[in-house]
Amino acid sequence: MQISVPRLRTGRHIFKFQFSPDEYTEIEAGDAVDFRGDVEVVATAHKMGMQLFVTTEAQATVALECARCLEPFVLPLAATAGALYVPEETFDRAESRTHVIESESERVMYYRQGVVDLGEQVIESLALAAPRKPLCRADCHGICPRCGQNLNEGGCDCRPGEDFGHPFRRLLR
Repeated sequence: MQISVPRLRTGRHIFKFQFSPDEYTEIEAGDAVDFRGDVEVVATAHKMGMQLFVTTEAQATVALECARCLEPFVLPLAATAGALYVPEETFDRAESRTHVIESESERVMYYRQGVVDLGEQVIESLALAAPRKPLCRADCHGICPRCGQNLNEGGCDCRPGEDFGHPFRRLLR
């Protein structure tokens, strides 16, 4: 998922990529999400000199565990991100603080040897798009706190207020 900057003419370019997230195992954000299948990406690049502003629209399917019932499920994700890529040789530590970032999803990245690799941008945007409290469905009933029965599969025989030897019972008084 690389773009060769010197080969591009000035202006707007659209690229379509499909890649396996396994290709980017070194990216820490990829460990946070269990991707199922390939990631599809549409990238729009605007070349200005040797700078390249790239926006990506990525779609993937991920495996998650429900925060209420603990059952595994799959969820389609979509994420967009943008970054300004500048040649690494132009990096000046004194000027690095002067880059103005328009929004949280846009940032300045540096590329080497004329090649922009969009893998990090895409994997991180998808990891950030994953829900922090994933639910298998909006009306998930969760599990019974007393017996552990998945309440989506049916009720349990526990009675409200029944004490099953709660280890912190004395602290609750």
